[in-house]
Amino acid sequence: MANTSEKDMYPYVQTNLRARFPKSDGWEIYHQDRRGSQTYIPDFVVEKKTKNITYKIPVEVKCTCKAIQADIDQLNRYSKSLAGPNVSIQSKILVYPSGANTSLVPNDVEIMYLRNFKCE
Repeated sequence: MANTSEKDMYPYVQTNLRARFPKSDGWEIYHQDRRGSQTYIPDFVVEKKTKNITYKIPVEVKCTCKAIQADIDQLNRYSKSLAGPNVSIQSKILVYPSGANTSLVPNDVEIMYLRNFKCE
């Protein structure tokens, strides 16, 4: 994973999210550009609006080979800040390189492994 950053992983995450959450089903994928922003936001938010409710899925990308509690806490903070009236957090996703140790991640958090990036 030397010389690899989270930003290197973003295009692959975007592709995987689009395959899983098709635009034809009403899903939008927002890449959160952090430049110039002092707010803490997830790397991506997947969103689907219906007449009465908006479903949101925060997605955080990690370029590490081991999940730590801070990763989970960060995603939970994002989920809490995105939730609100008529907004449902449908799921939460952490993204890691393939082979990462994610044994610490609880069952209420989905894990996406990127095969293009490998832990050794």
